[in-house]
Amino acid sequence: MRTDPGYEVDRQVSFTAADGKAEALAEVLEHALPHIRAEDGTPVWLASRSVTEPSTCYLVDVFVSPEAQQAHLTGRAAKLILGEGSELLAEPPFVSPLSVIAVKNESA
Repeated sequence: MRTDPGYEVDRQVSFTAADGKAEALAEVLEHALPHIRAEDGTPVWLASRSVTEPSTCYLVDVFVSPEAQQAHLTGRAAKLILGEGSELLAEPPFVSPLSVIAVKNESA
């Protein structure tokens, strides 16, 4: 049984930090959170770090519409992550489109 939460655009982004830059990358992602909270069209945003590969961080973005995704991609969080964060990467970010099957989202 599929529980469709009504999201239209979803994606996972993988970031691999350059040697010695993993902590700084994690800090950039953490500093993006206040900007994400101000985005009405981004109901779910999760920044995480691999336990087995600490140089790898992930973002899961969920948007209510393609327009919300576009607003996010040109917003302050994206500018921070792609600006300061890009200097810390070993390779370009990898974006994987997702399709939400089910979700439980409680306030963090």
